[in-house]
Amino acid sequence: MRVSQRDYLIMTFEHREKSITNLESLHPTDVTAVNGMPDLVQVFVNDSRWWQNASFALPFIGCLLSIIIGFISGSAEAIGFGLFLGVVSLIMFPVVLLTWRATATVVVLRKQGAISMHRGRVLEEFRWSELRRIDRVEYLGNTRHKLLYGDEDRFLVIENEVEDADALVDTAFELSGLPRQEDSL
Repeated sequence: MRVSQRDYLIMTFEHREKSITNLESLHPTDVTAVNGMPDLVQVFVNDSRWWQNASFALPFIGCLLSIIIGFISGSAEAIGFGLFLGVVSLIMFPVVLLTWRATATVVVLRKQGAISMHRGRVLEEFRWSELRRIDRVEYLGNTRHKLLYGDEDRFLVIENEVEDADALVDTAFELSGLPRQEDSL
């Protein structure tokens, strides 16, 4: 019986002390990249997709609904508004795709440091000794965390779409040895 890389990765993590979140939703390129990493502690998956971005999804859904309502009711205004929202969706499409390429689909915590990747491509990587602080940022009702590292203003953003983001931050504090500061959290 042939075992896929994803199944092998899942079986490998079942023998580790810490739980690994949602491995089944890992993209095959992420599975390949993570599979070869030594000293894995935890893998956190962001299983959101580009089309779920509100900048694209809301005008697109509004376009569809408005055009359908316009045809059913015979309203030229509703059809016109739907066409306008269709143009907005078309304009936002490349913007959303470009920004999506910079969104981490997986964050890997290793004994030595952290790595964020998008479909197997490394976005950010640092050693725990380089981590300066972890900030909690509230933005429009969403909580994000920034892991600031290095001499410059380099950071890894932990979006709230990452599954079990709070556990990721807790583990980062634990592995880095940074003390928690109540005013930053």
